[in-house]
Amino acid sequence: MTSTTRKSHRRGFTLIELLVAITIIVALAAMSFAGVNAAMKKAKRLEGETAANAIRSAVDAFYSEYNRLPDVSGGQLRTDSGEGVKLLRILLAEEKEDNTRQVTFLSAKEGRAKKGGLIYGSGSSATVEGMYDPFGNPFTVVMNTEYNDALTFQMGSKSFTLRGQNVAVYSPGGDKELNTSDDIKSF
Repeated sequence: MTSTTRKSHRRGFTLIELLVAITIIVALAAMSFAGVNAAMKKAKRLEGETAANAIRSAVDAFYSEYNRLPDVSGGQLRTDSGEGVKLLRILLAEEKEDNTRQVTFLSAKEGRAKKGGLIYGSGSSATVEGMYDPFGNPFTVVMNTEYNDALTFQMGSKSFTLRGQNVAVYSPGGDKELNTSDDIKSF
């Protein structure tokens, strides 16, 4: 009788090999997620700067058309209430008293849930109720109501002086704090 020994050939992966492969995949996914998250924040910031510049350009266009700034009280306004909303209505030709020629100066996208653009009320005669950056912050609009050669204002703890400008627009950005690297500004 002859005896034959069979050599068994292993097929597949060991548990250790599978765990190492999964760990590598998870590490790569985590690194790519951080990169995607940073890119998304940068895109939101650029979107916010576009909106801030749209407000600034609209006020400048109003000034060119009427040779004066919109008639709102106060030089520093928030676009989520009071005189800031009145300014938006003037620039959107919803306010007939100050924008007598009914020129639409502001063109901006409509936002949702008080984020990323103009927010309108409900109903058939919906009017604008505010304008927000992509992070949900209202914009602050500063106008040179004294018609000086320089626009001087406080943004949080810092002072700014802009020569030859009638308006500046800003918001705190994603971290909700002013004077940090992610601030949204038109200047």
